[in-house]
Amino acid sequence: MTTTKPVDPLECLGRGHVRSVWEVMEAMSILMSRRNEGLPLNLPQVTLYLRSGREVVGVLREYGEFRQGRGVLMNTSGGYGSRDEGMDVTFVPDGVIEAITLHDATVLATPAKSMPESSPMHLRRHLPAMADKLSTALGTPVTAEFGPGTDLDAASTVQGLAWLIERTGEVVSALATTPDTGAVLKEQVRKLRLFVGYSFHAKLTDGTLDLTTSRFPAAWPLDRELKMAVTDALP
Repeated sequence: MTTTKPVDPLECLGRGHVRSVWEVMEAMSILMSRRNEGLPLNLPQVTLYLRSGREVVGVLREYGEFRQGRGVLMNTSGGYGSRDEGMDVTFVPDGVIEAITLHDATVLATPAKSMPESSPMHLRRHLPAMADKLSTALGTPVTAEFGPGTDLDAASTVQGLAWLIERTGEVVSALATTPDTGAVLKEQVRKLRLFVGYSFHAKLTDGTLDLTTSRFPAAWPLDRELKMAVTDALP
C-alpha cells in the first residue's frame, strides 16, 4: 500500500532550509513579491508574537529596511485580496518580534484559483501545441516530451508542468525573435524535455533542452527567471 508523504509547510516556501523567525519572514516577503510578479500563489495568514505580549495578525507584505528601521509591513484587515474596502497596513519593528506562526501554511502547496485546474489530458494536448509554437518561432522542427519518470497522476506534477508548458511557449518564442539568442536556439535546440523536481533549472545537452520546475508553486519560474535560465544554458 502506497502512503502519501505529509507536506512540510516550510518546504512549501520553496526557499530551502528555512528555520528562524527572520528566515520565515524574509521568505514570506519574497513570496509576496513573486505573487505580485504573476505567480499564482496562495499566501497564508501570519501571526507575529511581540515582546509586549501583543499579537499582530494579517498577511506579511514586506520584510526589510525602511526609513523607520528594519521591520515588517503587514496587511492587517481582511488579508491580501480581501473583498473588504478598507485595509490597514501595520509596520512592526524587527526588534520587537519574538515568534511567528504561519496559519494553514500548506495552502502554499497548491496554486491559487486564478490558475485553471489542469489534468493529464490537458498536458498531453498542450505539450505538442507548445512544440508547434516553438517550431514556428524558430523556423525549425522542435519536439517536446515529458522527462523519464514523470508522474502525471500527482496533482503537484500536473499543475507544475501546466505552468511550465504555458510560460515556456511564451518565453522561448519571444527569445527566438532576438538576433543573437534566436540564432543559437535555432542552431542548438531540437527537443525540449520537461521535468518536475525540487527546484527550477535548465540544461542543454546534445540538442535537448531540459527544463525542470519545482513541485512547489512558490518556486515555479517567473518569465524573467525562465528567460535567464534558458539563455544561460545556451553555449
